[in-house]
Amino acid sequence: MLYTLINDFDNYETLCFDEEQTSRVFDNLGEGVDSEIHFNGVPHSYKKLIKEPLIFTFPIEDKKCQIPDLNLHLGRLFLNKKSYNVLYPLIKNDGEFLPATYEKGEAYFFIPFHVAENVDAINKELSVENEWNYFDHLVFDEEKVKNWPLFRMKKNGYKTVYCQENIKEAIEQADLKGLYITNDLANIFPEEQSSHSKPN
Repeated sequence: MLYTLINDFDNYETLCFDEEQTSRVFDNLGEGVDSEIHFNGVPHSYKKLIKEPLIFTFPIEDKKCQIPDLNLHLGRLFLNKKSYNVLYPLIKNDGEFLPATYEKGEAYFFIPFHVAENVDAINKELSVENEWNYFDHLVFDEEKVKNWPLFRMKKNGYKTVYCQENIKEAIEQADLKGLYITNDLANIFPEEQSSHSKPN
């Protein structure tokens, strides 16, 4: 079974990039906004472009919110050291880890490279689009993505991360906090959680 990973906005803060760092790094490259990591979620390698750890913060704007173990940003995944230790063995061959820092120390930013459309994995017969070209019902050909622990979809601008059962189990068993996990693949908003969604 496949699952969608969604930020738990109700209980956890969302990461912010360091404006000074991103401006300095990308202004020197002169490649424009489309290449900037904080604006562009397209699967793209940044290892040769970024020579220093990314700086993240989680501004606490609501006293009930906490800093998460896992957080999503435009289809990429923030992992604190605990999350990295749990998930690295499962996803190390499926994307790129960039070193990072945040309020609590060492962290990582993972960019998943697998895209469903690259293997024609969206089941067009069973998936249903609405008038705004979003999916009301989404089905993947699971056989085509069975070797991908995490993957994304070009159709929604690469913004949503889908995962296999082993990723869900690893997150739950390690009690990693910050995400909702749902088997409703078309669900991208936590306020529309199905009865199968659960926070972690």
